[in-house]
Amino acid sequence: MKKYYKLIAALLVMVLSCSLFLTGCGDDDDDEAYYDDWDEEWEDEEEEDSHSSERPSTNTLGDFQDDSAMVRALADTDAIRAPQLKLRGNGEDRVTIMVYMNGSNLESDDGSATEDLLEMINAGSSDHVNILIQTMGTKTWKSHGIAADHTQRYLLNGDGMKLIYDNLGQLDCTDPATLSDFISWSAGNFPADRYELIFWDHGGGPVYGYGFDEWNDDESACLSLDEIQTGVKDGGVYFDFIGMDCCLMSCLEVCCALYDFCDYMILSEDFEPGIGWYYTDWLKALYNNTSIPTTELGAMICDDMVNANKTSAEGEDAILAIIDESKIKVLFAAWTDFAYNNTDALMENNKSRKVRSRGRSLTSRTAAKGWFTDWLEEAAGSEEYNLSDYYISDMMAVASTIDADETAMLASALKNALVYVSATDGDSYLTGISVTLPYGDAEFYEALKNVLINCGFNEDYVSWLAQFGDSSFANNSSLEDYDDFDDEWEGWDEYDDDYDWEDWDYADEDDDFWFGWLFDWDDEDWEDDDYYYDDDYYDDWDDWEDWDDEDWEAFWDEEDW
Repeated sequence: MKKYYKLIAALLVMVLSCSLFLTGCGDDDDDEAYYDDWDEEWEDEEEEDSHSSERPSTNTLGDFQDDSAMVRALADTDAIRAPQLKLRGNGEDRVTIMVYMNGSNLESDDGSATEDLLEMINAGSSDHVNILIQTMGTKTWKSHGIAADHTQRYLLNGDGMKLIYDNLGQLDCTDPATLSDFISWSAGNFPADRYELIFWDHGGGPVYGYGFDEWNDDESACLSLDEIQTGVKDGGVYFDFIGMDCCLMSCLEVCCALYDFCDYMILSEDFEPGIGWYYTDWLKALYNNTSIPTTELGAMICDDMVNANKTSAEGEDAILAIIDESKIKVLFAAWTDFAYNNTDALMENNKSRKVRSRGRSLTSRTAAKGWFTDWLEEAAGSEEYNLSDYYISDMMAVASTIDADETAMLASALKNALVYVSATDGDSYLTGISVTLPYGDAEFYEALKNVLINCGFNEDYVSWLAQFGDSSFANNSSLEDYDDFDDEWEGWDEYDDDYDWEDWDYADEDDDFWFGWLFDWDDEDWEDDDYYYDDDYYDDWDDWEDWDDEDWEAFWDEEDW
């Protein structure tokens, strides 16, 4: 590849978004005595779970990324922001983990949510860590004590799940206000030095969104990407990481949409297997050191999920990545520079077909009910579907098909944004993050357009995407060169990253690194007391640390709870 690169045309922007829906599936084993006795199940789980301390690294990136060349080249710009999270260190950090758990048919059919709750409980507990669970969206909970007819909030530790809020009614998980209220309530009542947010349920990428609520009569209802953005923003919390125990959410659009709200994201590019994340071991590591670097904790989460799928009889191919949000501006700029200068090559054939030629049956945490799946099954003639059905294209796979000046820059930006990627052998050809190109589907493009505009994406980029919605692509099934990437890609370890960032003319006429991001937040916004990120918001932990048993008993007995 050439080593010198064209001047970037106007570097555009994003704030992001998304639209629609997801759902799920599973076996129909509805045993009323599924979990009659929590204690008994915990013991069984401890014996069965063998994803232990011996965790062979499955990272496809090698060591954590050394991006000193990028940092040097962009040191005087606003392209790479400084880390937002400030830890106390020495294991003294307080942690609040918020799990937005929409059980959906994953729980009513298979008890998948219950299994993950048991994994969390098996991790034990820490005085410095609170795990808060909001349960909703399923008509049958397999676990003892969780109500299906209304939403509840639990505090989870080694002693089990303690119900702490039971007066919420039946909340709709696809309403942004439900998400924002859970976030603000959690931070307001369980203040911490670092906050983690985990979405648990189905995922469908930037258009089909998150969440299938069995209590919602509208089967197409979801928490779309723009609604996720709204819910997180209105929650008023800056997160250490936002993770999605869901399918298909590791895409550029999601990372851009949540850029202002977290330091890292932990996401799956592929259809996530039904067993999802494995929670026990990484929670133990966090309990042992609440100041553990997020990169190390994220790597454990990625490896634990992949190894759980390797060792379980129910396991499938899996991939999980931790993404450094501070590098997303650079990645988006590199992507648009690549895309705008190689539009004709991108449109020669359907690059989304590059990602997966083999299908996956409807057994994972993705859209598997409702209007979309009905259409998909009819079109495909089976219960299998591909990443191309969601117009998801692996970014490195796309870059590798085009010999252009901008290719090495995009590949280098990708490698630097991807802190750690773990994958089974079957998913090792995926590289960690995708982009959405709606080849031949005008209706899908319109849905994507609305989501991106609502998220604040630059209109020029949204307009550029319109050409991919041209119906002339609809029957373009060319598989020319589509096997090359699968056959030749040997992972990021083998990738020769020789890009010289000094050669990238990233400045505008005023020597400023410009992206045109529409969010007008600045550092002063995070100093406002409306946001729990403010260092002084909870400046005196002594009031909490000095509480005795009577104080806590009174706390839980208040009528408000």
